[in-house]
Amino acid sequence: MNDKLIDLEIRLTHQENHIEELDKIIYRQQKAMDLLTERLTNLEKRLKTAAENNILSPSEEAPPPHY
Repeated sequence: MNDKLIDLEIRLTHQENHIEELDKIIYRQQKAMDLLTERLTNLEKRLKTAAENNILSPSEEAPPPHY
């Protein structure tokens, strides 16, 4: 009976270590996702601003040189 209890305690300790490692991985992934989301939002804003300021309408745009 004592050996079974020790085996269970060892398994529990290993599981706790794995859970801790997985928590760290999830935390790092969430930080990376937050950073990527922020960068995407900034790029969307820049594209919208560029589209509003620098892009001509199709009727104002000159045809490409191969026409």
